[in-house]
Amino acid sequence: MAQDADKQREEAFLGLLARHGRIAPAVARLYTPPGEDTADLEQEIRLQWWRSLAGFAGRSKASTWMYQVALHTALTFLRGRFRRPSPDPLERADNVADPAPQPGGRQDRRRSALHGALARLEPGERALAYLWLEECSHEEIAVVTGISANAVGVRLHRIRKRLKEMLGAHEE
Repeated sequence: MAQDADKQREEAFLGLLARHGRIAPAVARLYTPPGEDTADLEQEIRLQWWRSLAGFAGRSKASTWMYQVALHTALTFLRGRFRRPSPDPLERADNVADPAPQPGGRQDRRRSALHGALARLEPGERALAYLWLEECSHEEIAVVTGISANAVGVRLHRIRKRLKEMLGAHEE
């Protein structure tokens, strides 16, 4: 009997990962500099999804619940990261130039500029911007973040304005 429940839980989890698993790497990249702790944060998000799956009652969409867990995990991860000492910059592998040619098209530059602008936002603003870019409704964002849909609209308006200013300065 217990094995059947475990098997069902595992199948449900794998189904969620198949449909919405892209949330973990996207949130991890959003909250960690390239090459730093990204894989650790991705794994931690997946672990938290597994641990909290039993508590998911289905009152919201599965993707909304997964965003909520992922963003909470990322913010908790960041708080812990600030308590840890920074690694010696000379030991970081990403200080070495990559000899492979990189695509340098306009889309790559725009995407890079957007990621740079998002990185300059506060963590809470970053979460709102990410969910907006993922085309979540104001109501879905409100459920994930715990603020009202009206407050989401106001904050997103301000964030979009800041992003336009940052990206406009980048284009010049």
